[in-house]
Amino acid sequence: MKELFSAFSAAVFYPLVALVLPGLTAISGWYVYLTERVALRGIVTRNHTETAFVLMLLAIFVGTVIDDLGMRIETLWLDPGRERRTHGSHSAEWWAYLRKPFAIEPSGRRHLRRLVARLKFELGVPIGFVLTGPALWLNHAISSRVALILCATGISVSLYLLFEAAASHEVLGRLRHELLKDDVVVYTSISRKTVQSA
Repeated sequence: MKELFSAFSAAVFYPLVALVLPGLTAISGWYVYLTERVALRGIVTRNHTETAFVLMLLAIFVGTVIDDLGMRIETLWLDPGRERRTHGSHSAEWWAYLRKPFAIEPSGRRHLRRLVARLKFELGVPIGFVLTGPALWLNHAISSRVALILCATGISVSLYLLFEAAASHEVLGRLRHELLKDDVVVYTSISRKTVQSA
């Protein structure tokens, strides 16, 4: 059991959060709609494993497209706002951060990776809901009252996530700013002996 959880590391968790969950959000309504309207129900019930595999691949594909759209939102909405607040230094800090080599990875970079995955999730799920929303209204198996409740919940969650995306983007900018400050040199006992003998 321990091996199962160790395999579910950051390398697996971050793409799952950033790509698969927004992709599943986008295709979920259409999956329910198509299994009700088109003759897919029989195929799905006979082929559970194959259906799950195809749905996972489709979720990853749609999630990647949603990630691209999320980057457009970040570029067109979030970056210009931070650029104004920092008086034009946001882009310069971003490129300086990308060029900066770190001899020892600071713990802030791990935190930065978590924040990037969270930002991708916060931008991706609202896009996914916009894509799956029409399927809720087209599906006759769902009553209009339930569809209205689902849409209201989806809109509320999407607005909240967009608000959080703006906050995450701001924290990412501040964290990159802090990581660009002068490095603190950490000497080990071996390096002290080397320095003293030189």
